Amino acid sequence: MEAQMTDPQPKRLDFEDESPLGYFSKLTEFIYDPHYARYLRRIAERYRRDLLPEDLDLMPFFVDALIFETYIDGQTPLDRFLSSYASQLTQAQRRVYQNFKHYLFSCYRIVSHPGSDGILLEDLLDGSQVLIRDGDARRQLMTGLYTVARLLPFADYHVPTGACAMLSYQDPAQVLEITRLLKLPPLIVSA
Repeated sequence: MEAQMTDPQPKRLDFEDESPLGYFSKLTEFIYDPHYARYLRRIAERYRRDLLPEDLDLMPFFVDALIFETYIDGQTPLDRFLSSYASQLTQAQRRVYQNFKHYLFSCYRIVSHPGSDGILLEDLLDGSQVLIRDGDARRQLMTGLYTVARLLPFADYHVPTGACAMLSYQDPAQVLEITRLLKLPPLIVSA
């Protein structure tokens, strides 16, 4: 009989920062454990670096793939985080993390910058629009350019994770090809 993966002993969660970044940073702290390192290596091996832009930082994509798209004994690290910290999370905090499971990952054209921190994106695949809020990303995501990003639902808008690549291509077909190379099927493994 194969041994089930056991999670690291949960630490005390301190939610001084209940911003989207604060929530996401708790997830990244959870996976930055030797317990998960071997899966990051396996994820990295799946990417075709030779076909991706040289200046594209892939580590945020590896981390996101681990958190959201790697099933270890049937559970993602996000699922394991929720079960490990169930007794420490309020109902509202649990709901934020449960909503993270409904992330968007696609290629987008940057349409406009509404308000002080908004960015309106148009999905190149289905034409739908999504509003994200992030002052830092707003400075980098220029109208008319493209981004490949994972977006997490938060309140009535979305926020990008670290896996947000700004692409300065003129041809949407090139953006779609890079997206295809970055959007891999889930990794399903046994511990």
